[in-house]
Amino acid sequence: MAMNSKSTRNILLVTALAAVSVLSACGGGNDKNNNAGSGTNGGTAGSADKEVTLRLFSNLPDRKSGQGLAEQMVIDNYIKANPNVKIDIETLAEEPFKNKLKAYMASNEALDVTMVHGGAELNTLVQAGYVKELNPAEYEGDTYKFLPGVYKSFTFNDKLYGLPRNSDYEVIYYNKKLFDDNGIKIPSTYAELLEAGKQFRAKGIEPMSMNGKDLWSFAAFFQDLVVRLTGDQNLMLDAVAKKKNFTGDENFTKAAELLAQARDTKLFQESFMTADYGASQNLFTQGRAAMWYMGSWEAGMATNDKLPEDFRNNVNVLKFPVVEGGKGKDTDLLAWNGGGYSLVSSSKHPEEAKKFFDYMMSADQWAKIVWDTGAAVPAQKYELSGKESELQKQLTEVLTGATSTAGSIALDSGTPKFKDDAQNAFGKFFAGGSTPQQLLADLQKAAETQ
Repeated sequence: MAMNSKSTRNILLVTALAAVSVLSACGGGNDKNNNAGSGTNGGTAGSADKEVTLRLFSNLPDRKSGQGLAEQMVIDNYIKANPNVKIDIETLAEEPFKNKLKAYMASNEALDVTMVHGGAELNTLVQAGYVKELNPAEYEGDTYKFLPGVYKSFTFNDKLYGLPRNSDYEVIYYNKKLFDDNGIKIPSTYAELLEAGKQFRAKGIEPMSMNGKDLWSFAAFFQDLVVRLTGDQNLMLDAVAKKKNFTGDENFTKAAELLAQARDTKLFQESFMTADYGASQNLFTQGRAAMWYMGSWEAGMATNDKLPEDFRNNVNVLKFPVVEGGKGKDTDLLAWNGGGYSLVSSSKHPEEAKKFFDYMMSADQWAKIVWDTGAAVPAQKYELSGKESELQKQLTEVLTGATSTAGSIALDSGTPKFKDDAQNAFGKFFAGGSTPQQLLADLQKAAETQ
């Protein structure tokens, strides 16, 4: 879809992200944090109320940096204002989180608020009746400041079941020092990207880190190639919706052939098929890979003091390169709103849960904190603090300079069965060495049988 772009000065940063739709993910280990309120009187609000313990399930296990820190700051603010409330936070890394949320859904576990992934995964929760419908009218206006079109991945049959927390889009992070020290050109075309990969590999440096074990990044990479070839943000979404075919289409065929080039020239690290999110992240942040194909939600790398200073000073952002002869521009952005929060239907404290949920999603809490801490780009309007990192500024330029956005990642635009089958098709393509034609046949079958 077409999108106007504006960049303002010290005020509203994003004004035209219409129908931006994403995947939020986070690496790290597993833990469980109990964040207890004081439980004593004397708070600024609700101190005379009955004590309540709410349960929050999150995919942000790192509570000291990034989005996990931002989430924790929101919770701490709420507890300070509502000392009668305690919040039990259970956190797991991305894939274990997804698996346990399915188990919680199956057992109708009485959570109060849970992180959700929009699109197919949230649709599963909706069909099971595990998450509550929301009234969009309640989230209009200056209290929340949501950008236009950001509810797309959270809406099913015209009903809203969650709120997005970020504006997510795919980029290539790169280590500028590794490029400079090795005299390798920063790529602006796909051919240059593959050539840079060959040169890094010849020098014993992993070219690009990829979380191949999680599979979804392959689908995003393929969608980026389709858009670069065609300039059409809807083509892949239409194929998932069975309005077009993956097979017999010259653009899909060319995109699959380009994807095969990345595989066959060894653009990704050794053993990339066994690397999960955290492993691929560590490879890049420890300076052992020159690039990382990942989303805008990793803005916090530049301000995370747990990472090497040398890395933080050299991490930069690269737009996905254009394909020679393609109709797409590097300003055609694969962007969406994929991660967010939902209220759980089986909550034992629905009124208190709703109160906390609304507080968390207000513009002066999650949106402001996640931007001010450099952790991510919110799905709500926000103001520049003047203290943004260079990485934040670069990510902002990518977003505000976009001339079109996808609105949805294709993998999440079909049913949960399509997502599983499509991911397996990409896994088979990279691990099993199937041909581009076989990949497209598998995707076609996934679309037809979803």
